[in-house]
Amino acid sequence: MLAHFPPRIRALRPRRARAVLWPLALFAVLSSATQTVLAKDDLYTGIVPVTGQGEAERREALPEALRHVLLKLSGERELPASPALEAALARASRSLVAFGYREAVRTLPDGTESTELQLVANFLPSSADDLVRDLGLRRWRVQREPVVLWPVVDDRIGRTLMPPEYRYELDRMAEVAESRGLPVEWPGLPEELMAEVDVQLLWGGYTDQLVGPGSNSQGVAIIAARREGGLWDLRWTYGDATHSNSWRSRAPDLQTALDDGMNELVDLVASLNAIAPSGQGVFSTELLLVDLRGSADYARSLAYLESLGLVEGVEVLSIGPAGLRLKLDLNAEPSYLQGVFRQDGVLEADPSVGAPSGSLSGPSRASLAGSYRLVPRP
Repeated sequence: MLAHFPPRIRALRPRRARAVLWPLALFAVLSSATQTVLAKDDLYTGIVPVTGQGEAERREALPEALRHVLLKLSGERELPASPALEAALARASRSLVAFGYREAVRTLPDGTESTELQLVANFLPSSADDLVRDLGLRRWRVQREPVVLWPVVDDRIGRTLMPPEYRYELDRMAEVAESRGLPVEWPGLPEELMAEVDVQLLWGGYTDQLVGPGSNSQGVAIIAARREGGLWDLRWTYGDATHSNSWRSRAPDLQTALDDGMNELVDLVASLNAIAPSGQGVFSTELLLVDLRGSADYARSLAYLESLGLVEGVEVLSIGPAGLRLKLDLNAEPSYLQGVFRQDGVLEADPSVGAPSGSLSGPSRASLAGSYRLVPRP
């Protein structure tokens, strides 16, 4: 299977998938698997190639490492050039927390290996977040679940899911995603279940049965690849709980077509989960949680809210028969929090209870409508 990565480059490869897969008979087998996300520290770590480990090489590489972090936090392909950006990059060492080096070893299609020395630089999250705001960049949500990739190749004889002869190209495509901050995974099915997958339905781009209640992924992307004359023609279909999109990428070589399509996928996922510059700022709102059934629900609710990148602080205002009343300090308009709730499925709106009253502060007086209840664990 494609997931057999050489040990020396395992750190550069995407983790194997644990997401809900086709057909429906497999749903129960896989839906209880543990969720994986891109660690927050990864987003604040910039990785760039260097020629040596000396101070001069590090000083030259640090601005590019910080640029890499800003690209991952914003989801942009390129950062708009500006004097402010150049000044910020020149001061990269001021926000540096730690650095190290690693050798990335990649096995090439002909069996030979290439080795690249890389600087791995970790930056202070608060400083990087401030830069995103000050530079007027959108802010992609920090909590990022993996997108499960389903590549199917039609060689005019048959259609094969994740053909091993294209492992190198597919691995490189996955690296493009993770270098831009999008975690991706392969379908982590054992061989006996792989045989149960209906490749013809995958080729048709049917994503609706790959994402559903209990799924632990951001979404799925089906990549249907076929060589047409002198071009590789790839049809991409992305689906998650609320969105469905498709596009094509074409190129004379498969690697370019895969990389171009993957960049489109990252653009799409980032745009669906990003906060526009106009929506960023200092806000506060009140939230009422109802029907909490004990200390475990109380602790789970608070832990979830405190884990969100949108939330700067949580204050308990009161607890009683009406529910748990909280004040949330936010770094974006409260309307974005509603979107996060809908996407995560941890808190759901309770239409039977009116919106909690309370003051809102910030450049926009957007309100968080309604009260919420904790969704039981699957």
